[in-house]
Amino acid sequence: MVWSRWRHHVAVGTWMCFVLGGTVLDSAAGSLSIAPTRLVFDGHSRVATVYLSNKGDQPATYRILLKDKRMLESGLIVDAESPLPGENPASDLIRYSPREVVVPAHGSQTVRVMLRNPSEGQLARGEARTHLVFQSVPPVPTAAELAARQDRIVAQAIIETSIPVIIRRDNPTAAIALGAARLDSLPDRDGKPVLEVVLERTGERSVYGDLSVDLETADGAQRVGLMVGLAVYTPTPRRVIRLPLTLPQGKLPPSGRLVVRFAETELGHGDLLADTYLEFAEGSDEPR
Repeated sequence: MVWSRWRHHVAVGTWMCFVLGGTVLDSAAGSLSIAPTRLVFDGHSRVATVYLSNKGDQPATYRILLKDKRMLESGLIVDAESPLPGENPASDLIRYSPREVVVPAHGSQTVRVMLRNPSEGQLARGEARTHLVFQSVPPVPTAAELAARQDRIVAQAIIETSIPVIIRRDNPTAAIALGAARLDSLPDRDGKPVLEVVLERTGERSVYGDLSVDLETADGAQRVGLMVGLAVYTPTPRRVIRLPLTLPQGKLPPSGRLVVRFAETELGHGDLLADTYLEFAEGSDEPR
C-alpha cells in the first residue's frame, strides 16, 4: 500500500530538557531554536524541512534521532518503551538527514524529514506519531581547559528538544469536550489564581488548538487566560490543564462568569470547538 500524496503543516510542539548529573553545568548548548516545531503528514507532501537556529555565541553540535513518545494526562511527554493499545509508533515510517549537525554561532542549518512508503498493512486508517529529537553534544574540552580543571568534577548539560512528527491516513476524526472547570484553592507561585479544567479527547487522531478564558460581567468581557498550542495526543483520552488567570485586581469580581473555550486551529484540524463556564455570584461561597 503506497501513499502517493502528502501534506505537511506546522505548529507549536513540546520541549523537553534533561540534565545528566554533575556539579558544574554548561548550558551553552541550550540556544537552539526550531522552526517548525510540529510536522503533520496527511496527504500532499512526502518531504518537510526543519530549520535549526543557534542564538548563542559559540557553534553548537546536535545529534538527531527518532524516539517514540507518549503524552501523560498532565501534558508531560515521556519516552514510550513499548506501545500501549491504540498507540501507533511511527519511527519506522520516517527518514531524515543529517544525523548530526553543527550549527554556527548566530547561524542556521536544515534537516530534511522524509516519509517512507509504508509496507502493505503497516499503517491502518488513523494516526501514527513519533518525535524528532535534537540532543546537544557537549564540546570537547581543550588541553588548557582540562589542565585548569585539575581534579574537579565538571559535568556538562545535555539538552534534549523534541518535536512531534504525525502521519495521518484517510482523514481520521476526533471529538472533544471540556469537563467542569474549577478554581484551585492555592494560587500559582506568582500569586495568580489557577483555573483547572479537563479536556476530553476521543476518536482516531490527536487534537491541537488554543484554550482561552474570558471573564464576563455586567460591564462586558475581557480575556484573562490563554494557552496557545495545546495538544492532546493519541491515545491519551484526557488532559488536565492548569492555567493561571490574570484577573482585575487579582481576584474575581462580585458576580459574573468565566467562559472557558478550546478551539482547534488550522494547524490541528480546525473543526473542533468545546466550551464550559464557571459562574459566581455575590454571597455564594464559591464559584459554581
